[in-house]
Amino acid sequence: MLRVILADDEPWIIKGLRKMIDWPSYSMEIVGQASDGRELMSLIDTQRPDIVISDISMPHMNGIEIIKRIKENNLPIKVIFISAYQDFNYARDAVTYGAVDYIVKPVEKSKLDEVLNKTIDYFNKRQEEEIRKGKLQHLEHKNRDKEIQEILALLARGKLSPQANEYRLAKQWISYEQYCLGIVELDYRGNRSERWTDHEAKLVEFAVGNILQEVVVSSGIGHVFMKNNRYVYLSREITKASILARDILEKIRSFLKLNVSIGISAPANELLSLSAAYGQAEQALELKFFDGLNDVYVYKPVEQKQTLEQQIYNCQHEVIRHLTSRLWKEAEVSLAGLFDTIRLASYPSRSLTLAACFSSVMSIMQALTKTGALSSAAIDMHELQNKLAEYETYEELKAEIIRVLDEFHLGLDDQAGNQGKLLMAKVVQYIHDHYNEEITLESVASIAFMNPYYFSSFFKKHTKTNFKQYVTDIRMNEAVRLLTQTDMMVYEIAEQVGYSNARHFSDMFKKQMGKVPNDYRQDARG
Repeated sequence: MLRVILADDEPWIIKGLRKMIDWPSYSMEIVGQASDGRELMSLIDTQRPDIVISDISMPHMNGIEIIKRIKENNLPIKVIFISAYQDFNYARDAVTYGAVDYIVKPVEKSKLDEVLNKTIDYFNKRQEEEIRKGKLQHLEHKNRDKEIQEILALLARGKLSPQANEYRLAKQWISYEQYCLGIVELDYRGNRSERWTDHEAKLVEFAVGNILQEVVVSSGIGHVFMKNNRYVYLSREITKASILARDILEKIRSFLKLNVSIGISAPANELLSLSAAYGQAEQALELKFFDGLNDVYVYKPVEQKQTLEQQIYNCQHEVIRHLTSRLWKEAEVSLAGLFDTIRLASYPSRSLTLAACFSSVMSIMQALTKTGALSSAAIDMHELQNKLAEYETYEELKAEIIRVLDEFHLGLDDQAGNQGKLLMAKVVQYIHDHYNEEITLESVASIAFMNPYYFSSFFKKHTKTNFKQYVTDIRMNEAVRLLTQTDMMVYEIAEQVGYSNARHFSDMFKKQMGKVPNDYRQDARG
């Protein structure tokens, strides 16, 4: 609503103006009235109107003085003057000072309507102009932000010299005395092949970017850019670097239900040091491999490590000795010692740890092959190397190595083939009886009195498929039967075959069958 003040030293004129116009129909409301110039200026100060409709000739301050005062104070107020016939030339001169128009007494409704519409047009045009300017400013700001992001990415790669124009621009726009750099990395658990599609990844990237924009950029404490498909932020909050990182982590976890880890560099003084700061943040981020996901890690210089090659060799030898003697429990104890020694020698480098673990597995396998206990084709080492590199944490990596060695330990002495078949039959029957419940690898492994890692290998050996896919196949086959032979709703079928979320069921069905459930039903029924 536009705010209006009426002013005239004759009360009956103000009363007439109030009744003459249906003010709300013009999206206007009268917020005050004055009977002289001083009172009008006082009301202008307190009410901050959009429009003043005033007699041009009033006690204490005339119209010209009033409009001059409004202009001096740079107030966005439009003035409409009412003048007697003898003040006609005077009122016309007032227009040159910025009045919208003037109306000669006696005031005619049609003339007042015309002037009010003219005033409304002015406000509409002013609003459009402000929107246009706002869009231009937003675009300019957006383009500058994009340019800053590109420059920071170049600096992080060490691709800018102090003489480069981009570097000079960065110095103008980013004048921090000190800064910290943080890398935000999504945490994955389980099979990496089950990560998001490209479209889902883009949505996640957009959502994480919005949170960083709010926490870092909009608050004025830094900038955000991307490198190696990860978000990186630059912050001048040196003393609160960990607090800021944890705030980002908590907001992503709260709003997006995603886990991330954040590595923070040591404070840096020069933008040219940004590449080194990025390396520090990456090094800090590697700590999540050892210490767990979904946390904040601060860079610390790496201490000189003593070589532990002999200790690693001794641990490997113990593992080999126990495996060739069919002593799996003892081999597990030796493996635990091997893993602890590798961590001690390689921490905090994930790459060194991966290399040491893979090298140890190779040494153990080669030794078993030489003894004749294993054939040389017992394991695809290239495939194993790629698989080990996928794991996010040292605990996952160790579990996979134990699973692999346990699987081949079973292969060293497989005298219980018939017993295995009987046990497998029991497991399969259990799955068929309980597929519509919350059934997991761990729960079925407990039925077979096996640890999950060994059971996974045992199951795949007998069924030629993994446990998860086996259960999914059973559920989807039953879903097809219900879709084609009943009129049950999709959400009812989802519950019937073990899915509490109908959307998840539809996604899984489409992935398995190539169509969403309703389309499949329609096509099947012709």
